[in-house]
Amino acid sequence: MILHEIKKIVMRIGKNKGKTMYFASPLPQDRTTTRQVEDYIINLTSLSRSDIRSCITALAEVLRNEMLAGHAVDFADLGSFKLVSIGKQVEKEKDVSAETLKKARIQFFPRAELRAMAEKVQRIIQKPDEKE
Repeated sequence: MILHEIKKIVMRIGKNKGKTMYFASPLPQDRTTTRQVEDYIINLTSLSRSDIRSCITALAEVLRNEMLAGHAVDFADLGSFKLVSIGKQVEKEKDVSAETLKKARIQFFPRAELRAMAEKVQRIIQKPDEKE
């Protein structure tokens, strides 16, 4: 579930310049801590907390090392992490260089099951008079 609140903004440019426009803005989400994730896995498996922590630490290390080497990293049913860096558009081929590349960023590409779950998530807008 994603909760939203209604916010307003006075438009400074475009066809609605000077008008007050309203939009739904997501409220901060609760965060599941690493310890809560560990507890969840402990209840689902026969692993100990130290085994789980070792596994999470190792996965993070593998992800760092493989991405630094320029590899995409696949995490089974979750999806894959990839480094992405695209080039800025320039007028002449000879002007394309490392300096025209945008800063690299990490992108996560979820598997179809996760994408389908995201489509089904409940979205709620809290209106000011309904907050209680």
